[in-house]
Amino acid sequence: MSVKDAREGVFALEFGPLVQAMRYQIVSLREQPQHLKTVAEWIHRQWWSATDTPVEAIEGWLSTHFSEDGFLATLVALADGEIFGSVSLHESEAEDRPAYRPYLGALFVKPDRRGSGLGTALVRAVEAHANGLGHAAIYLNAADAVTEFYLTLGWEIVERDYGPKRLNILRRRLP
Repeated sequence: MSVKDAREGVFALEFGPLVQAMRYQIVSLREQPQHLKTVAEWIHRQWWSATDTPVEAIEGWLSTHFSEDGFLATLVALADGEIFGSVSLHESEAEDRPAYRPYLGALFVKPDRRGSGLGTALVRAVEAHANGLGHAAIYLNAADAVTEFYLTLGWEIVERDYGPKRLNILRRRLP
């Protein structure tokens, strides 16, 4: 996928027989706002359900990703009008590390599509989007259990044991 495609927010990705040869389109949530509630529910269930943060707060955060300039952004993977995954590009998840900006966050793939390559496609799409916006690098926080996924995609650990959850901060230098 090209930087131009990422800026325009439209690119199609095809995967092999593991996903029944489905054709996914990755687009901005801004272009598919009817999926905002679903994405908010995914994010809330995956990362925020054990907190006092209501799903409506996540919906509010996602609604800030609708600007014309493309930053902040949430990308969604669709096939035949159904949503299968999402990923966000936002300011930071390490406010006390101002050099670590922008951040990839909230990568989510529906459980029945995990292992299909869709997560990789979403990561590559948000990398291309950040590159198209002129960013030289992108960061993320990851638990040890998922860090290897990002390392295989060319990310590097820049800090270990960050914060109370002792996460790894990873960086991906963009072309």
